[in-house]
This record gives sequence, structure tokens and C-alpha cells, in this order.
Amino acid sequence: MKKLFVITIASLAGALATAWAGNDLAGMADSKFYKVHPLFHPFPEETKPLQSVDRFGPVGIGIELHLPAFVMKVKNVEKDSPAEATGKLKPGQIIESINGQVLKDIDPRMQLGSIITQAEATDGKVKLLIRSTQGAEPEEVVVTIPVLGAYSKTWPLNCPKSDKIVRNMADYLAKSGNHAGPGLDMGLLFMLSTGEEQDLEVARGWIKELVANYKGGHAYPWHIGYGGPALCEYYLRTGDTSILPVIESLAEQAKKTMYNSGWNTHGNQPNYKYYSGGHMNAAGVHCVTFLLLAKECGVKVDEYTLQSSLKQFYRFAGKGNVAYGDHLPESGMVDNGKVGGLAFAMAAAASLTPDGEQSVYAKARDICAAKSFYSTSWMLHGHTGGGIGEIWRSAAMGLMHEKTPHQYREFMDNRMWHYELSRRFDGSFGILGGERYDISGYWGNAYPLAYTIPRKTLRLTGAAPSPYGKTYKLPDRPWGTAADDLFYSLTPAPDRNGKVQDVDAENLATDASWPISRRLSDASIGDDVLLMYCRHPEQGIRDNAAGVIYNTKRDPLIVELLKDKDPRARHSGATVACMFAAAKNRPAEPGRLTDEMVQLLLGIINDPAESWWTVRAALIALGEARQELLAPHIDRLCYWLQHDEWWLQNAAISAVVGLAADAKYAKQVLPLIGRMIASNRVMTLASQWGVMGTLRTRLQAAPPEVQALAVNILGQAYVDTPTKLSAPGGLDMVAALEVLIQEQAATLAGVPGGLNELYKRGTVRYPDRALPHQELYLNADPAGIGPELQERVGQIVRERVIPEFIGAGNRKLLMEEATSAVPFIPNYYYRCPRMEELVNLYNKIGVTDYNWHDFGPDLSEMKWDYFTFDPPETQLPGTGIRYRKVTYPLGMENWFAKDFDPKQYSWKAGLQPFGQENGKLVTERGTCKMDFCRCAEPMQTLWDKEVLLMRGTFKFPKFKEGYRYRLLVGGTSHVNAGEGFRVYVNGKQLMERTRGVDKREGANPAGYHIEKALWPDFESGETTLAAMSFLRIEPTTTRNRIQIWIQEMKAVPIGQKEILESIMAVPMVSSAWQALQDPDNAELDPEQGKIRWDGKFIPNEKAVGTWTQLGEVATMEAFTPSAKLSTNAFLPTKLTFAGNGGTDDPLLYYTDDILMHLNSNQALKMSVKSIGDVDYLFVEAGGFNTKNGPRWNPPLVVFNRVQL
Repeated sequence: MKKLFVITIASLAGALATAWAGNDLAGMADSKFYKVHPLFHPFPEETKPLQSVDRFGPVGIGIELHLPAFVMKVKNVEKDSPAEATGKLKPGQIIESINGQVLKDIDPRMQLGSIITQAEATDGKVKLLIRSTQGAEPEEVVVTIPVLGAYSKTWPLNCPKSDKIVRNMADYLAKSGNHAGPGLDMGLLFMLSTGEEQDLEVARGWIKELVANYKGGHAYPWHIGYGGPALCEYYLRTGDTSILPVIESLAEQAKKTMYNSGWNTHGNQPNYKYYSGGHMNAAGVHCVTFLLLAKECGVKVDEYTLQSSLKQFYRFAGKGNVAYGDHLPESGMVDNGKVGGLAFAMAAAASLTPDGEQSVYAKARDICAAKSFYSTSWMLHGHTGGGIGEIWRSAAMGLMHEKTPHQYREFMDNRMWHYELSRRFDGSFGILGGERYDISGYWGNAYPLAYTIPRKTLRLTGAAPSPYGKTYKLPDRPWGTAADDLFYSLTPAPDRNGKVQDVDAENLATDASWPISRRLSDASIGDDVLLMYCRHPEQGIRDNAAGVIYNTKRDPLIVELLKDKDPRARHSGATVACMFAAAKNRPAEPGRLTDEMVQLLLGIINDPAESWWTVRAALIALGEARQELLAPHIDRLCYWLQHDEWWLQNAAISAVVGLAADAKYAKQVLPLIGRMIASNRVMTLASQWGVMGTLRTRLQAAPPEVQALAVNILGQAYVDTPTKLSAPGGLDMVAALEVLIQEQAATLAGVPGGLNELYKRGTVRYPDRALPHQELYLNADPAGIGPELQERVGQIVRERVIPEFIGAGNRKLLMEEATSAVPFIPNYYYRCPRMEELVNLYNKIGVTDYNWHDFGPDLSEMKWDYFTFDPPETQLPGTGIRYRKVTYPLGMENWFAKDFDPKQYSWKAGLQPFGQENGKLVTERGTCKMDFCRCAEPMQTLWDKEVLLMRGTFKFPKFKEGYRYRLLVGGTSHVNAGEGFRVYVNGKQLMERTRGVDKREGANPAGYHIEKALWPDFESGETTLAAMSFLRIEPTTTRNRIQIWIQEMKAVPIGQKEILESIMAVPMVSSAWQALQDPDNAELDPEQGKIRWDGKFIPNEKAVGTWTQLGEVATMEAFTPSAKLSTNAFLPTKLTFAGNGGTDDPLLYYTDDILMHLNSNQALKMSVKSIGDVDYLFVEAGGFNTKNGPRWNPPLVVFNRVQL
């Protein structure tokens, strides 16, 4: 009879405490709740007022956790769930206990999960003792869930309960639609992973439907990587050739969307301004998996795409976390699922190549999968929420169930609670705590793979070779040397005595990354323990130990590590030495890098058999070495500088920057750097935030002759960089190239004399631009620009840059802003008025006529009546936005009205700023220098209770034509500052903001631009301003401040003169331009099709007059006067052409047969045609863009002449 086990709260706490025994870590310091230290971070905090467990597994409720730790309340009741079936549960009810248990001693989530486990193993009864309100009589509510039995000790294998969970999930998928095809839904992969024939039949039906409806075309890398592997697994299981064209189509799309050996999110033009070159490796790593499986299926897979992407991702294995984008491996344990995903990519490679389990790919698979054990401490951490990380962490650990059985069992048993709570009553899965990934459906469909991966039913998970598959010889080692293979070993490096740490016996409670991190932070930790962790198989743990050696200055350990026979230990030693370089908030410490260390590091870079990964660390560390020690090795350093791997080029620059700035060696080093810059296509290598910034800094202090040489070489690299660029698959990379060129320009501009060289080179590269890289000149120290160029820059800004800015899609907005004609309504793309940007350009050339200045009463002398109160609608500290609807004190409902008498209700009088910080006024002047914020002003009146009401009556001077006015709410322009507020003028609401300042919203004015329609409210002699806001109340801090005043600025003129100048400055796209939009023809130059107005209006007598729009037609020939047409919104319904090139619309001008549509910068061809005795005007409807292609023609808008 099989032995089954049930986890009880007592046994769970006992087991965890036993695991901790002897480590002095059984409890949690300063905790009154946790008798056993939590295993997973984040965990419910016993001082946080409101947290939640959003799903209590198949019961069908969410549970709020309140103080004191932890009072439970019903958060929600899921529709059609067992909980709803009772008819007795509703949000807000207090849960006194569940099956007689209250939350205590351990992680509440583990306890709740164990309750599910117990109930399913016994009678399925979940008994909740409920109080509707505090003090009410408790009522027992019994929720009945299906009995599944207990887990076996070998679960999910040989386990009836696991089998039922898998069956329930498969049945759910079978009845919930088609889960096959490109997309984020991994339901097909799960169905295939069960190994059950009935599920395979469901999959056959899905594939049949997919094949019948598949139309091919563009596919997102996310969709290729997540949906594609299952299609390949289906073919390898069934041999159904109908799916092969779909697989081949996706492989072709992977080819077309790859650049720099990786992929971005949508497979479109690379956005190098997005994190590290625009790659999205969380999607791209799965594209590699798909391509390798597609190759095994025998379909056509582009060789370059396959090999280059395999190499790109393979090199991350065993070296930390797969990077977010196209940059170096990341340290730490939070990887958002990318390392687990890489485990499957390497599994696909091992499946494809004939060497199979003997290949480096199998070893790379295992080291990536093994990371799951160590990283699981940081459950649910990750970019955009950690749910996606849990999918791949769990699945990857399943690959290790035979190789590291003890760690696998530790992983699964200690995470059992999360699987239990993630299950839903209908058999589906979410991902508890995974934020937007916690939904049943495409993300949730992947999570139960944790139950099926060990079944080895997929090629990815160890199934036998398919009779339909084909092998393909992959490179024996696509990256690195034989020494790099040791970074894939699961066995630690031996210590100096040959002893090897026993990692096979590691427990989650003591040997996952969080407990190791706590152990390493213990000041009493011994050298031997540090060295042991520097030899650990997991890179993240080695990095952590290296950091402790650095911080505790145990520098002799560095020498021992650098002398070690294992490259992982040598890498740890070099990693410590790397930390001697300057970093953010940390000065360089070259004195700690001894000559002995330098000689050992030089030995590493001179050894041809050394691991590349170790060489990279050594090169960076040598950046702090004395130049006389490096000089004899300049040839070897230059070898690495010319390496084809940018990870090594990047590191080599760190090592040679000192030599590059030395007159003795500059002629050997700088030309190599110049060639590297010209050929580089990687954003991380070019970025000013990396080694190029370091190079620039060194050159700034170099001798004049070196600076002159550098300026010439960097200028030539700028010229040698191509003006056009496409990825091998055809993806247009011109936009990415522009970002690289901008980084090159910044490097050149940072060297003395570089701005003058850049001006000379830039005007050749960009003959149509007024001032290429203008921000570099506008932000430069005038001393770094010669007086002649400085004068020229000012002239260019006036004559071309400012007209270009006006014409770059800003004309309409600027005209409205200049006249205060309409309210300014900000959005994501229009966060501040364009006039502010225009004024900034004038400021750059010394024109300050248009700057804002205070208007009316001095803000610090404005006297306000105010009232503070704590509303009856209470909200706990630290529970989010506090701005909300509240009940005002009796009689104050209209506190903002002009005729409200504050004295009648005992309001006080005070001066602004109003505020507090933890109950006290801040009377010292702060450091904020933003004129629209003024939070540096000392507080004058204490804001003592949560809600502040303030009102005052003031006199303002008359508003003037040609000026703009804004009301500012000060103290609320920094991230995490302020709260929601409302402002009234003369009893009418002027504006409302519903929350404080969030990420990426700081450094912007808070307030309102006063449109002309509201000017009379400020010119009536007396204006009543009123405002309300809330304190920010967190668990440990209470704060906020507010002050209100008005500013005035002279508007920059935006009249006909400025508009016409802008037309000459900015070329317009046209039908001729559209005809050149052919990405397959590199000989075409689309810019040649743009139209630039020369400032002269060519008359068109036929067009003069007034016309009424009839609607839109496809072509002139398709028009018949009697046809009923749909109105076109792009052009006006009525349009009058004057005889001077103008129209009655200030943003429409014409010359000859071209209508210049200034709001979109399109040149529209027009022609007049007489039909009978009626004149008709046909005008192109615009819509020109790169996506339409060269054969696209715009529809026409038809007008008829108005007879006078």
C-alpha cells in the first residue's frame, strides 16, 4: 500500500523548526508572530495594516489579513464557487477560524494552503467561523470542496491526488476553447504534457481548427515563443504534417523579427531607447526554444537565425540571470522566469543535437534549472509582477527531479501551499500573488506544468526521440572555452584541501538564497564559509559572497581565489577586485588592488585556455591597475579589445582606458576603439552610462595631442558608421542606428574640441538638419565651444531649430497655448504644454523674455482661512491613495462656495505653506529648486488632521492679451509627494487630481493653465480660491504640504510668420515619398520623396474660392456626382482658398497643386475637374506611413465649388 502524507499545522511548524535547528535562525528577529522564519519573500508583514491572500484555492474566496496579525476577513466570493454555493459568505465578514485554526507562528499562506491539503485528504469540509461584524455572534459556514486524497511522498509522480489535479485541469482546458496556436496560451503544451491519449485527441481537434483558420503573417516574438513550442511537440508526438506549414511560417517570422541575435516585444523596429537596446529576453529566450524544436521537426529554419540566437542565449547559462535586454548577465535571484526559460531552450538544444545528454547544452540546461531551488526564496518578485517567474521556476525545477532529487523534493514540498492556493474550483489554475498573471487562462494554463514535467512526456522534458524528428549537429561549444563548461557544473569547486561542499543535501530553509544571504550578512562569518560560497555552483551565491569579501575588506581571500584551479573560484576573486572601481555612490579604491593581484589577473587574461567569463571579470578589475603594470601586456589587451564578443570588448575598454589616454600608447589603442565604435550595433556597449562614459572622462584629462587624436578618430568612427542598417532577416534598424549615432556623438562631444568636430561631421551626415545633435550644443558649457561656433549655434537655433520644433507636429498646440484658447488637458504624450519646451529652447540661447514669474499676491503672504478634520470614512495607514469621498462637518457641505462664511464655523486663519511631517512643521529651508514646486519653502501653518480645507479671497491684476497664466499647487511635484486635491475658483471646481505623484511623473508642475474663458473670474476685483487635500499617512510617516499661487508668462508669438517659417523648416511626406517605402529595395532613399516648401506660393487660380466637402472616394474615376459619400474627418467640411496661398484654416496652405496639411506634415496632391457645369476638387486624404508600402494610394476627398 502506498504511503500518503497530510501536512498539519503542527507538523509543518515542527518540520520547519527542525530544518532550522543548529542555525540560530529558527525564529524571526523582533517578530512576535513568526515562531518559524518565513521561507519566501515577500511574506505577510505583521505590522502592515492590510494584506491579502487573493485566492483560498478551490474554496472560492479571497482573504484579507488585518491587524493584529493576523485577523482574517472575506475579501471576495468567486462566482459559481463552493463558497458562493453556501449563500452565506460576503466581503467584509470576519473569519474567526478555519477548521478550528487561527493564523499563528508560520507564514499564513502556508497555513492556509495546508488547510486545503488536509480538507482534500479527508472529508472536503472547510469550516469557517464567521462574524458579520465585530461583536456579532459567530456562525459556522461549511464550504465543501471535492475530496482528492492526500499527496504521496513522491508527488506529483505516483500520486493519485496529483493525477486528479492534472485531470481536472485537462478537462477544464478541453471545455474552455481552443488553446493551440501562436499566443501566450500554453494550454496545448500542458495537454501534451499529461501523456494521456484523451488529451491528445483534444489537441488534435485544436490543431485541425488552427490549421484551417491560420493565415500566417506577422507574429509577435511573445506569441512565437509561448505558442510555438507546443506546435512542435504536437508534431513530434503525432507526425501530423498538417501543422508543419504553421511551424515553418512562425520560424520565418522569427527570422524576420530578430536583430542582434534576439527579439523585442512586438517584433517591430528596435527601440534602442528601451531598456538595453530594446531586446525583451523574457520573450526571446522562448523563441530560441521554438526554433530548435522547429529544426527537430524538419521544417526550414534560417541557419543564421538559429545559430546566432542559440549563441546569444547559451552564454547566459551558469553566469547569473538572463539579462532583461541586450546586456550583461544580471546578478541576484530575481529573473522574471528567464533563467527557467533558458533551461528549456537548452533542453531543446540537447534534444536536437546528436550528442544529447553528453552535450554542453544538457549541462547548461541543468545549471539553469538548478537555480530554481536557490531563487525560490524570492517568490513572486519580478518586473511587472513575479507571476511569470513562478511559471518557469516551477517548470524548470521539474527537469531536476532525477538529478537532484533531494532539492527537488524540498522545492515541491515547501511550495505545496502555493500550488494549492493557486488552484480554482473549476479545475483551472491562476498564479497566486502574481498580479496580472494571476488569472485562469493563458498564464495560469502554464503553472500546472509543475505537476507534469516529471512525467517526461515532451521532448523538452526528456521524452524519447520521436520517429518523426530529425537530429542536427549543433556546435560543440557555441561560446567560450572548455573552462567555461565548468560554470555549468552542479558540483562546487574544491577548496584548497580538495574538499567539496555537499550541495546534494541542501534544504530550502537553510540553503536557498535568502537564508544564505542572511548567513553571509552575519558579521561573525568566517573566512572558510565565505570561500565555500565563493566556490558554490550558483553564480548568484558566489556573487553574494564576493560582495561580503569586498565590504568586509578581507582582501587576502582575493589572492587565494585568484590562484584557485577552478575558473569559478577565480571568477569570484576577480569579481571582488572589480568592486575596487568607482560605482554609484562609491569612490574607486585602487590602493586595494595589490601588485600581486594584478599579476594574477594578468595571468588570467594571458591564458588562452582561460574561461571567457573569468577573463571578462579580470579585464574589468585591471581597470584600476597602475599603467606601468599593464603596458607590457598591451598587445594582449588589444587582442581582447578586438574580440568578436562584445562582453569582452566592453571589459577590455575598462582595462585600456588609461593607456588610451596616455601619449605613449594612444596611437595603438585609440584606432582600435574607433573601429569598434563604428562597427558596434549593441546599445549597452555604446551607452554613455557605461565604458564609453569612462573613456570620455579619461580623455578629458589626457594631453592635448591625445585629445586631438581622439577627436579625429572618434569623428572618423562617426562618419564610418553606416546611414542605413537592416538586420539579416530584413528588419529595419535605422531608428536603432540613430540612437547609436547619438551615443557616439555624446562621446565625441565630451572630448575637448569634440563639439567643433561634431558640427563639421554632423552637418555632412545630416544635411537637412539645422543642428544635428542639437541638445549636445544647447546643454554644453559655452567654454567648450569656440566663440564662432557659439554664435553660429545661436543663429541656427533662432533660424532653424525653433521653426523645426514648431513644425514638428506642434503648430496646432502652440497656437492654442499662445492664445489660451482651450483648456490644457494633459495625457501620456502631452504631459506639459509645448510652449514650455519652446521657451526652454529660447533659454538655451539666453532669451528669458518668456519665462514664468509670480503674479499677484506673494505666495508666502497670502492669508487663508482653513479647517482640518478626520473624516468618519476612516482608512488605515499605508493602504494606498487617501483621496476619497468624505463627509464634511455639519454645515460645511458648501465650504468652497463664494458666500460661505468660515468664521461661522470656527475656521482658523493661517499663511501657506500648510503642512506637517510626523506632526511637526518643517521650518528649515529645503533644497528643491523647482520654481513651480517651492517645497523648499518653510512651512508656516500646521496641517494637523487628515483633511485640509482652505479658502481665501484675493485681488489679482488684470490678465493681458499675449500672456499666459497658470494656478500652481506647490509641494506636489516630486515622486511619492502630495495626495489628491481639488481647487475651486469663485465656488466652481477648477481642477481635481485624484492621487499623489507616481513613478515617472515627478518634476512636472501641478496646477492648471487658465484658459481665456476663465479670465473674468480673476478680473472681478476679488477672487475666492478654495482647495482641499489629504495627508499622506503611512505606517511610520505622516506628511504633506500645499501652497497655491498664480504665475504669468509672456506667450511666444505663434502667428502666420512663425507658421510659414516652420513650413520651410520641416519637410512633408507625400505620395512620392510613399512610393519609396519599399524595405526590400535598399537602393531607394525614401527621404527623396519628401516635399520641402521653398517659401514661395505658386498660384492656382482653379482652386481659389470656397468648396464644400461631399465625402471620400477611392479614385477620381470612381466618383459620380449622384453617389452618397462618407464624410472624411481629416479635411474640413468647408474650405476657402485665398489667392495668396492661404485658406480659411490657419493650418492649411497651398502652392500650385499641393495642399499643405500642417497638422500632420503631409503634402496632399489636389486637382480640379469639371463634370458638366460643376467644378469638383479632389484632394488626397493623407495617411502616408511606412507600414502602407510603396503601392498604397490614399483615398481622395471630393469637394464641389460653392457658387456665389
